[in-house]
Amino acid sequence: MGALSITGIKPGSTSLKLTAGKITKTVPVTVLSRNLLSYGPAEGNGLTATVNTDGSLHVTGAAARQWLGLSWTFPCPVQGTVKLSGTSIAGLSFNIKCLDANGQQLGDQMNLGNSVMAIPAGTVSLFLNVISSEATPTAKDGDLRIQLESGTTAHDWMKPDNTSLKGGGYELANLYPRVTGLPNTVGANPGITVTEPTPGTYRFKGSTTTNADSWSDLTNVVHVDAGTYTMDATDWPLGNNSWLMGIQAHISHDDGSEGANVFGPRNYGPKTLKAGTLQCNIFVNTTGEVDKTFTPRLYKID
Repeated sequence: MGALSITGIKPGSTSLKLTAGKITKTVPVTVLSRNLLSYGPAEGNGLTATVNTDGSLHVTGAAARQWLGLSWTFPCPVQGTVKLSGTSIAGLSFNIKCLDANGQQLGDQMNLGNSVMAIPAGTVSLFLNVISSEATPTAKDGDLRIQLESGTTAHDWMKPDNTSLKGGGYELANLYPRVTGLPNTVGANPGITVTEPTPGTYRFKGSTTTNADSWSDLTNVVHVDAGTYTMDATDWPLGNNSWLMGIQAHISHDDGSEGANVFGPRNYGPKTLKAGTLQCNIFVNTTGEVDKTFTPRLYKID
């Protein structure tokens, strides 16, 4: 007797009636979507997502700033190799991260440039995020059709089984290393006092009659994996092209190859880095009165 093969054309619940001689059995059948994602309504950081009648995401609003957006976390439904595909909205990007039981990322993130990937061992949940990639975010009003499926080939988009998962706001993790040894005074007569009013935010207040020359005073290090990074700050004290106040970073590579200055004034944009130790320093080269506050930021964007 030959085997019976049945292929579901679209997701949903139905039944299958099987007859053999005088015996008839009705078997319930549930056809699942090939789209493994889960998402639903979400709001945060100036963006709002709703679900269209066809199951796609409709996103409106303007992100409060770059690298802010929306996210959803859900149990990982498969193992093996998966393919990410979809249509995007200009100025918004999307990616998926694999998380372990402690919520820590495993392996690389999936995006349209890295769309085929094996789910790492130990993955418990998936983290989908939609994030603003514009330096000055603009208003959005468009649809996203994102699909994650088993295998290496992208098929026509299909509505996920779960489109009622509530999401929330999200921002990329700030990897900039905290400055230690504060408060600290740079310059002289009487000098500029550096404090940390909130974690990761620094205030520079005071005056100096000599060049503050703080290149080694406000330094710390962070190890980075290979990937694409960008450096930024909330409320640059004197703009992102000033050598009077700002941030500079130098990388020492794990493989022993020659290090390099990778971030600095006029050059904070995305950089592809090898794995290594990034030494970050906040510099103050100004003289006179100062009362400035800013938050340096380091983001892994790919």
